[in-house]
Order: sequence, then C-alpha cells, then structure tokens
Amino acid sequence: MPKPRFTPRQAVENRLKARGDSLANMRVGKKVLIVWTEAWAEQLSEALGATPAPHMMFIDTFWIRTVDNDQGGVSVGFAPIGAPGTVMIMEDLIALGAESIVGVGASGGLDSRYRVGDVLVPETVKVVDEGTSAHYPGEGDPSADPAMVTELGALLAKHGVRNAHGKWWTTDAFYREMIDDIESQIANGILGIDMETSAMYRVAEHRGISCCNMLIVSDELWADWNYGIDFSEFGSGLKAMQAAAVEWALS
Repeated sequence: MPKPRFTPRQAVENRLKARGDSLANMRVGKKVLIVWTEAWAEQLSEALGATPAPHMMFIDTFWIRTVDNDQGGVSVGFAPIGAPGTVMIMEDLIALGAESIVGVGASGGLDSRYRVGDVLVPETVKVVDEGTSAHYPGEGDPSADPAMVTELGALLAKHGVRNAHGKWWTTDAFYREMIDDIESQIANGILGIDMETSAMYRVAEHRGISCCNMLIVSDELWADWNYGIDFSEFGSGLKAMQAAAVEWALS
C-alpha cells in the first residue's frame, strides 16, 4: 500500500518546533467544531470557555481554542474556506486526538422549501465537485455519521430552527455555480451546496472518526440569487445553530 512521505503528526510537530513550541503544549479536544467565519468561531469559543492553543500552522490567521472537561475536551477550529485548507487542519486535529467533528458554516440552498435562516445537514454528498477527496481511498458517496445526522437534527429542532438533511453538492468553484448545473441538481433532489463537506466526510471515513456538518442557508439559488446574511431570519437561525453546536459539544 502506498505510504505518504510524512504524516500530519510529523508536520504539526515540525511546525511547532520551528515556532519554539512542542506537541506537549498542544490541546485538542476529542470533540471539535470546525468553523469558517472567525466571528462565529470566537462566539462559540466564548460560549464554551475555550482558550487559545498553540498555532499549528505557520500563519496566525487560523487558530484552535480548547476547553478541557471530563469527556476529553472540546476544541473550536477557525479554518480556511475550501476543501484543501479545511482538510489540512482536520488532519492535524485528528492526529492530535480529535474523534468527532462538526462543521458549523453556511451554504447555498437548492430546495425551495428551505429558505435563508433554515439549517441544512448534508447527509450524503452525491455531487463531488472538488479535488481533495479523490486523494483519500473510500467506497460509495462521502457520507455523514448517521447517528450524528439524527442527533444534530434533534438539537436544531430543539433550539427552534427549521432544518433538513439530505443529498448534497460540494464544489471547489464558488463563482462557477452555473445556472444549468443548479437546475440539473435541483431536479436530482440535491438539498444544498458548499465547498468542504465531501472532503471532510471522506477524510473522516478514511481516518475512522465521526463527522457531520450543519450549514445555515445564507443564499437561495433555485431562482434569482437571494443573498440573505443581513436578513433577520438568518440572524435567528444562526443563534439557534450555534446553540445546537454548543449543546452537542458539551453533551
């Protein structure tokens, strides 16, 4: 079986060494929330009481904060947008002890039943339109951990936000979501679109951990583009999604 030249753990160890730090000072919880909006990551960190861990990368833009508890701790990771950067951080976190990961982000909605402010849970990625996941062996469609799909759906409902789970589309090309492709995927029952989920699920399957994303609808794509992050519905949906994330992290 082919082997990589270096492992994620070796990479983190060498980055920390170059910074004058060591793996002994790293704090990564068994549960991790990966977030792509820094303000949201900061809000979740504050809600959990998470404090900064050493930076695992050479740049300080992306970070990890961790809180210790009797269940093995919880970390919040502020990650770069897109599959390659997200997977790099995800691999590092898994190498340092992460066992269960929830992505907390935004998505484009393709199903007209679910509007800005509703939260979608990608269950199975039927359209893999990114290049990272192909580097990880796997069978079938990249899929979320089934128990986490159920758990997160129940938590979202508990906190009062409409939600759904279903078939998904992940793309590398934010500005190449073409009208004919969108119409075709709507006809195929695709629920929504993002830039990370398929790769995250494939890595989780490959590494033997559990993973599931929950993504608030920020814009509607089934007709004219309806961009809604300034809508009141988006704000209330975001609060509910964050509350569900915190409850999952502490459960």
